[in-house]
Amino acid sequence: MKNRIFKGVFLVAILTWVACLALIMGALYIQYSGESERELRNEAYLVARAVESSGMDYLGDLSVSEDHRITWIGKDGTVRFDSSADEDDMENHSDRPEVREAMRTGFGEDSRYSETLAEKTMYCAVRIEDNSVVRISQVHFTIFTLLLNLLEPILFVLLMAVVLSLLLASRIAKKIVKPINDIDPEFPEKTETYEEIRPLVNKIAEQNKALNIRISKLQTDVDEKTREADFRKEFTANVSHELKTPLTSISGFAEIIKNGIVKSEDIPRFAGRIYDEAQRLIQLVEDIIKLSQLDEKQIAAHKERLDLYLTCEDVIRTLETAAEERDVKVKLTGRHIYVEAVGQILSEIVYNLCDNAIKYNKTGGTVTVSVFEEAGRPALTVSDTGIGIPEEDLDRVFERFYRVNKSHSKEIGGTGLGLSIVKHGAAYHDARIRIDSKLNLGTSITIVF
Repeated sequence: MKNRIFKGVFLVAILTWVACLALIMGALYIQYSGESERELRNEAYLVARAVESSGMDYLGDLSVSEDHRITWIGKDGTVRFDSSADEDDMENHSDRPEVREAMRTGFGEDSRYSETLAEKTMYCAVRIEDNSVVRISQVHFTIFTLLLNLLEPILFVLLMAVVLSLLLASRIAKKIVKPINDIDPEFPEKTETYEEIRPLVNKIAEQNKALNIRISKLQTDVDEKTREADFRKEFTANVSHELKTPLTSISGFAEIIKNGIVKSEDIPRFAGRIYDEAQRLIQLVEDIIKLSQLDEKQIAAHKERLDLYLTCEDVIRTLETAAEERDVKVKLTGRHIYVEAVGQILSEIVYNLCDNAIKYNKTGGTVTVSVFEEAGRPALTVSDTGIGIPEEDLDRVFERFYRVNKSHSKEIGGTGLGLSIVKHGAAYHDARIRIDSKLNLGTSITIVF
């Protein structure tokens, strides 16, 4: 682009110079020719008056320049005098146009062009008293001859014009291209440039934004796929571990009974252990299925207007035996508030929150379930006076199989999926989760629907 602009500016400059030279030369030539013709007429009248008064005495003493010629022609056309040639050798001039016109009107003029010499000669003739004619002529250069005579200065001026044109064209091309070269491809809309290319700059900016959005989306998709792959690996490892532990216990107890090593009075105790581990397996599988259903949105999304208070009341009644075994008191506060929810998922959310609050509580502790409104929205809080959660673990307690205190979790059982079910259930209802906990003081989890 820069080269094209440079060539264009340079060509325009040269053509402008040539056009100006031609116009100036033409104007000068016209002006010069007009002035020469007027001077020649004046000279013709002056010489004619002098010849008329002094005759040959004037002509004999006259000194004439090389480009001028004076001729005295008699009324019969014979040449009486010529400043440049011998009049005896000259032919009759009565047929010359300027002579004929002068004899007829008193003054005549004509110009004749010599292609051989590339010269134009002007003739002015004036009739005097004795009807003879005095003619004066002057050689005029043509414009072509004038150009040839001025060739050296013209070439010098041309050279200077070419040099100046090259410099100016280079500077102008750089100045024109600079605002375009200064456009920042990353942020073109912030660049000051020509209004004529502003639509193009805006288009580039829009394409950049669209491209960045696509890149960000692709990066997000890659990150999500990477996280999902890592999660699946971790989840598979955790499931394998959680399944292996009860299965190993069941297999060991069953093998002992099979080999007849157990006394008959101990069989009920070993069978009870096998039953407990089987129940643990069943609970684990059920929780995994629930999470899978929530992930894939396979639970029938039939939302209905449910009484959150009554749902909590039903769940607490279900967990009465577990609370009594751990000497934990569960109380329900609040009022009847309705929420649009899927009954099965809502019950799972409340159940897992209350179940965790009972399991991780202290002996003689308390679990408080509160139903209320927060900023006009239905809300539920489950608080306990249990062991609490360290601050550094608060962000991870909703991960699958994550346990803050693994030794305590092993003592109380559980699958490690309770809070994950709560998290997915809340997300299913577009609800927000808030958790507050102090180590050895207790934990409070709030769901705002």
